Amino acid sequence: MAEARLNGDYERRMLGVALLMAALAAWSLYDGLAGWPRLNARMAAVRPALLATNMTAEAWIEGETPGERPLHRVFAAQGLTPPRKLVRKMGELRLPSRPDDLDPALAGQREAVRRLLEAPLYSAEDLRAQFIQAGLTLLLAIAAAGLVAVKRGRVFIADETGLHGSGFCGSRAWSELAAVDWRRWDEKGIVVLTFASGASVRCDGWHFAGMSAIVAEIAKQRPDLAPPQPPAAGG
Repeated sequence: MAEARLNGDYERRMLGVALLMAALAAWSLYDGLAGWPRLNARMAAVRPALLATNMTAEAWIEGETPGERPLHRVFAAQGLTPPRKLVRKMGELRLPSRPDDLDPALAGQREAVRRLLEAPLYSAEDLRAQFIQAGLTLLLAIAAAGLVAVKRGRVFIADETGLHGSGFCGSRAWSELAAVDWRRWDEKGIVVLTFASGASVRCDGWHFAGMSAIVAEIAKQRPDLAPPQPPAAGG
């Protein structure tokens, strides 16, 4: 008798994927509900002081240490630190080189800095995207875990009387087996059995450990459906 059940390695991989997706969903939900709104509130607390100036991006982040930089000092005055996203975006507004028309370039940069400081760090669309991402990744986590749960209860059994178990949807005599598709067995460990009723069963050697023994029993009991043998050397 040959028996195949869920492959432990496949189970661990799929549960790992489910755990990763669940963690990503939790992270996205936290950002949307608490993390990003908290950063928006931090930004709102210092916005009046930030907008009271007309500084360039270079001036805001100039300094060897954070304590020397005006942007950090404004936040520090209220016991806060500037969000990393704000610091990064301020750096992106720096002029790459000294332009020919410096005054218009600086005026444009100051306007861009003002727009940056006036806007919420994370928009309503940003927060909504986090909720959507949380929902999608949670669904993926549930799907991966559910797939493992379904396959864990599946068993394939082959003996001299026929094919049995939930994997074969019950018991089937060898005479009911009409065809075997071997094309993917050598490369992917997959065979597809077709029965006289028209029903088909996919036997996956990566998902289920012991499938090689099932396949060997099929070839033994139904040699007429065994995989074709390569021609002998020199034949």
